Amino acid sequence: MSTRGQRQSYECAPVAADAKAGRIARELKIFLEKTTSRSRAHRSRRRRPAISFDDVFAPALTFAVNRLRGTTSPVAKKVLTNSTWDDLRRHLAKRLTFALTPTLRLQQNAAKAVARSVELGNRRRNRQPGDEITLLETIIEFPDLLETAARLISGWIDAQHELFARLLRDKADLCSRFLRHRQPFRVTGIRPGLSDPHEGGKTVTMIEFAGNSRVIYKPRASDREQLWFEALRWLNQNGVGVSFRMPKMLARRTYTWMEFLPTMSCRSLRAVRLFYFRWGTQAALAQILSATDLHRDNWLATGSQPILVDAEVIGETESPLRERNNSLHRESLPPLLRTGLLPLTPRDRVGFYRGIAPLDAAIPETATPSCWPRYRRVSQKPSRYVNELVRGFEAVVGVFATPELVREFFHEIILPVRRQELGRVLLRASAQYGRLLRFVRSGQYDFCR
Repeated sequence: MSTRGQRQSYECAPVAADAKAGRIARELKIFLEKTTSRSRAHRSRRRRPAISFDDVFAPALTFAVNRLRGTTSPVAKKVLTNSTWDDLRRHLAKRLTFALTPTLRLQQNAAKAVARSVELGNRRRNRQPGDEITLLETIIEFPDLLETAARLISGWIDAQHELFARLLRDKADLCSRFLRHRQPFRVTGIRPGLSDPHEGGKTVTMIEFAGNSRVIYKPRASDREQLWFEALRWLNQNGVGVSFRMPKMLARRTYTWMEFLPTMSCRSLRAVRLFYFRWGTQAALAQILSATDLHRDNWLATGSQPILVDAEVIGETESPLRERNNSLHRESLPPLLRTGLLPLTPRDRVGFYRGIAPLDAAIPETATPSCWPRYRRVSQKPSRYVNELVRGFEAVVGVFATPELVREFFHEIILPVRRQELGRVLLRASAQYGRLLRFVRSGQYDFCR
């Protein structure tokens, strides 16, 4: 494609998305006007408590799910059970709640203030104070809210359509690789939202089939995961003393299906020690592969196996916004601290990273992460198994101390990997994103400040 053609396609994509969101915004407003008038007529016949935010969002959720079902192909509808639509509705409810609740809360507080000012008069007339709010009233007061809701719904619908199409396209391969023999291809559950939304609302999603088989869908390429597991497979064959579990994967160019791995407790303390030995070897491998952002939510404890379920940030890409002459640049950190496996303290002089690193001993007992192994229902803290971590790390160091094995690793693992134009760039550490997320959810900010 020519440069001019590329520029035109890039310019048209947002326009098409805006046009679709605009249509949804208009149709949503009409739908809300109809449903709000009917619900008000119904409520006027009986007394009821103040409406909840769940009730406020209900008409928008009904609109979105009906639109999704109405535009889904008949073939896909035959595969999806009724429970899947309920799952998708709950996911959209969470997204709308997160995006719209601060504005709704502001509208509710204003309505309550007005209601209090006329409460005495209403009591004299034997009426209830009018402190109920609706989504329609809120978008009239805050017009941008309609655009936000429409964009969320539009992206959510597109993401589900894409998922349904890929499910049907890969039916034969999914059955042969992940499902049991003669198990019906029938989806009984869909759980989106297992990752942050990207590209308009796409998220990692768990698909549950009839017979309780589960598959993880990732709406992105898995070249980094493939590199990681190929490197572990290479270590299996070159004498680190333990074997690593490799989840089954079905990789496509722009998305991936991966085996669902449940968390499992260790059967013995020896299994716990093996877990931390394996984690030590993977810490060394993460340093070798320049992995970053390996926070605790990216790991899974399956028996004696620590498994990295999100290896998207392997092969560090520096943010173009950082200046190289900054004395506090993270390049000054030891390579192991750049992986995100260990916490950063003020003395590291590159920021604060606590409570999210999987090997952070300061995590309280009441908030133990799921990536830590468990034995007899008790989480086993990494601080108790430092020797095992160190021995696992040293096992990999011993392998790569042999020049012949280093060359073999490079030619077999590193060289075949296709170079990407640009990997994922983290402008902030995950800990900072997490703090910003919690701050926004708290509603304690002041835009006028």
